[in-house]
Amino acid sequence: MKILLSNDDGYYADGLQALCSELSKNHDIFVAAPLKNHSAGSSALSVRKDIGVDNIKNNHYAIDGTPADCVHIALTCLIKEKIDIVVSGINMGANLGDDVIYSGTVAAALEGRHLEYSPIAISLVSGKNANFEEAAEVSAHIFSNIMSNNKIKNNTLLNINIPDLNNNSKKFEFTRLGKRGVPVPAKKINNKNFYNIGAAGEPKDKAEGTDFFAIEKNIISVSPLNYDLTNQKILNELKDS
Repeated sequence: MKILLSNDDGYYADGLQALCSELSKNHDIFVAAPLKNHSAGSSALSVRKDIGVDNIKNNHYAIDGTPADCVHIALTCLIKEKIDIVVSGINMGANLGDDVIYSGTVAAALEGRHLEYSPIAISLVSGKNANFEEAAEVSAHIFSNIMSNNKIKNNTLLNINIPDLNNNSKKFEFTRLGKRGVPVPAKKINNKNFYNIGAAGEPKDKAEGTDFFAIEKNIISVSPLNYDLTNQKILNELKDS
């Protein structure tokens, strides 16, 4: 397959480089990733500025823009071959529950939603000593497994979270998104007009079947996400009222 890789941690991030190395063993790899870290950048597009592109090597681009910019420019301008699928990651840190709303990793995958196959976002739930090489091997295994399953439709994004594994476990479960509680308040810095955004809230819904529950059990979580944000239940109630 012809795979476009992107991320939000930046072109030179260990997670992206490890995934590129692993997937290139069996696939044709193209890379379009931000020049700088754009974590939590969501699906922002830089519509009011010129975006610089650095051709690192053949079909590998570091782009001075957001994750969504990178995938958009790569698919519409830079890459002339037909790409089969967009894979984003491996992100440093979890994208669980409400995280997907803010995640630049998920946003990069989402920008490839119009392609033939479901886009995939991959995150490693880990601390500072992240083993991206192992996570890349696990990712390749899951990717192969999922691609051989034709039941997954191309209007679905697959959000994969890998626990910090030390036992080479490749067990995964399909899960729903959990939900976080209220985030930590923003903090003012040194009585000046500068603030730091607080940490994400602790899990509020981590019941069995959620992505949070799977990760707590050291099981890889694969959550199929729908792009349609319409609340169908409320819509139907409004139409019937």
